[in-house]
Amino acid sequence: MTERKLPRPRPEMAAFQPYRTPPVKADVRIQANEWPEPNPASLYITPRELDGVLLNRYPGRGDELREVLSARWGTRPDQLIFGNGSNELLLQVFLVFGGHGRKTLLFHPTYSMHGRLTVLAGGTVVEEMVGLPYDLTKERALAAMAKARPEIVVFTTPNNPTGNTIDGDLILEVAERYPETLVLVDEAYSDFAGKTLVPRMNEYPNMVISKTFSKVLAAAGLRVGALIVHPELMSYFTAAALPYNVSTLTLAVATRIARDEASIQRRLALAATERDRVYSALRRVSAIDVFPSVTNFILFRLHEGKPADVHARFVGESVLIRDISMWPGCQGCLRASLGTPPENDRFIAALDAVFAAPVVRR
Repeated sequence: MTERKLPRPRPEMAAFQPYRTPPVKADVRIQANEWPEPNPASLYITPRELDGVLLNRYPGRGDELREVLSARWGTRPDQLIFGNGSNELLLQVFLVFGGHGRKTLLFHPTYSMHGRLTVLAGGTVVEEMVGLPYDLTKERALAAMAKARPEIVVFTTPNNPTGNTIDGDLILEVAERYPETLVLVDEAYSDFAGKTLVPRMNEYPNMVISKTFSKVLAAAGLRVGALIVHPELMSYFTAAALPYNVSTLTLAVATRIARDEASIQRRLALAATERDRVYSALRRVSAIDVFPSVTNFILFRLHEGKPADVHARFVGESVLIRDISMWPGCQGCLRASLGTPPENDRFIAALDAVFAAPVVRR
């Protein structure tokens, strides 16, 4: 009997590890950069309105949602592509403009999915280590571009996990000098910063901008992302897009969420107040360095000891934060999202217990 052989993936995929967030029980869950307040679908669509959402037909293009978002962002409706979360659209970028023999330039530390999606699409990641504090200068960015000559360069602004913005003029300078490079700007957290490059897109047809419903729109569970594309590039994306990738029900709820400007402004004001309060509390902890943020999360770095030990002590207080010490450039770091005011009270109260514990030296 001959030995049975199984199919083998591409070599770079054979050792690829799944993206996992292990389930951990905790009263306060501030590890995922979600909006912390409950946001039930019943706030946006009633049982009677559900009767008009017909599931036997394939969904449309989301024209109503296009009108709402184009007005909100100051772009044209036909410049928008929707996806099942922004990660689907980011993958599409790497599939269309990346792939075998093509390079993506990343400035670390940054959002880990950009590198993963580059590899999934068959491309090669080129890493420029900026480090902490995350201060990407125009000279540094241009030098990295000249050296790497990538087909795609990614700027995440505000940056995850550092929480600060990248100078918009820097990004535009790169787009100007390298017109044959696709400049992907990930603006998942731009509402918190009150800054966006969307108004400049007409000048830079090689720039695409991604947005998400998962942050200030409080709809991570809805899985809606948007990609804003210059008309000169749109045909490449529409040719590669999966048909009917956003459901009729999702489009209906997303449209109502996008219209709720009052809730968005309330969340932004609450995030600013709570961010200042949590940041001030972290600054009083002598065992850590805290990095300023304009987002709904804050990064901090231990002076000594293991992040896993500190993470476990927070869990012991029933507070779950994110250990990101394995991310490139984030050695010794943990990240805490903003919770509700009572949840932030619990996090602040836990600081004394967590950092009063002796540091374990190894």
